[in-house]
Amino acid sequence: MRSSQETYMNVAERCSAYEHINQPNCFCNEAPNSPSCLNCKYFAEDEHCALDLYDAIVKNL
Repeated sequence: MRSSQETYMNVAERCSAYEHINQPNCFCNEAPNSPSCLNCKYFAEDEHCALDLYDAIVKNL
């Protein structure tokens, strides 16, 4: 299940492994360099954290 934009942002802000990935062809509605799981290097296309950190972080929000 997809999380809300706010949750993705909160998780990315607290994640020690977060690495912003530039999306040059993206006409996104986000501020440049704003942390979010959606623009993290480790966020897979099937919408999960490849490092399996998401659940542990969201549990502590």
